[in-house]
Amino acid sequence: MLKHLMIEEMVALVSPWVENAQRRRLFLSIPEIAGLHPKVVAAHEVVLAVRPSKAGPSGKMSALNDELARVDERHDHLAKAVCWGIDAHREHCLGEDPPDRERAATCDQVQPKLFPGGLNIIKASPTAEAGNTARIARLLDEETSIGEFLKGIPAPGKTTLLHTTQRWIKTGKELEAIEHRRDELAAKEKTAPVTRATIAAARSQWFRVVSAVLSNLELSDAPIEAIETIRGPVLKASERAGKRYGGAPAGEAPSLEEPGEPAAGEQEVDEAGAGDGEIVS
Repeated sequence: MLKHLMIEEMVALVSPWVENAQRRRLFLSIPEIAGLHPKVVAAHEVVLAVRPSKAGPSGKMSALNDELARVDERHDHLAKAVCWGIDAHREHCLGEDPPDRERAATCDQVQPKLFPGGLNIIKASPTAEAGNTARIARLLDEETSIGEFLKGIPAPGKTTLLHTTQRWIKTGKELEAIEHRRDELAAKEKTAPVTRATIAAARSQWFRVVSAVLSNLELSDAPIEAIETIRGPVLKASERAGKRYGGAPAGEAPSLEEPGEPAAGEQEVDEAGAGDGEIVS
């Protein structure tokens, strides 16, 4: 009765095997099904791609968004490290006896070149942040004295503030690359229509992979608790789907329409497979 599951149920059942770290480790610890995990991930991605739009971004887009957030956070910390590092160095210079006013003045000259708007840059979009770090890279090439100045300011790990600045520039390039990948994926997902054929193919792929997992678990010598943790939710959902199908009036296929999904695409797969237990690919 797996073929009678709705798209949202299919997503919810396999999601823990892919996205939950503990459940994924358990899945991979069972030798008979560990090798199927890449196919599970692929099947999960295709059903995510055809789920209703109300469900939010695709798995690939969510992963890119998470990656962007991590790199953006690193960018912001490095920007603050450079800005505050120059400020701290200025105070050290003025705190010497006698004060090193000349080097403190250099701090005052370099700071506005690197941060013309102060730290407001960390509140900007990733695209703007990437453009700013590209500007800084050009500035270091054009005014080599700035790099020499930053090289004279110590930083953690026996490095210098120049090294920190170079890491900051690198994160800008990473932000630009991720934004480019997000734009490409958004365009691809927007132009890829969810048709009855793509829904049928996604369901068929998911059905084959999950059926293989369940079959291999029958052969497994893993602890029964581990086996049931993986297959239990699937079998229960399958049983519920069977009752839902069996509750239709005699001679009439049940309605598997889901809010926001093309009912014909769902019904085509279910009706086509109802007679012989096969999934139409």
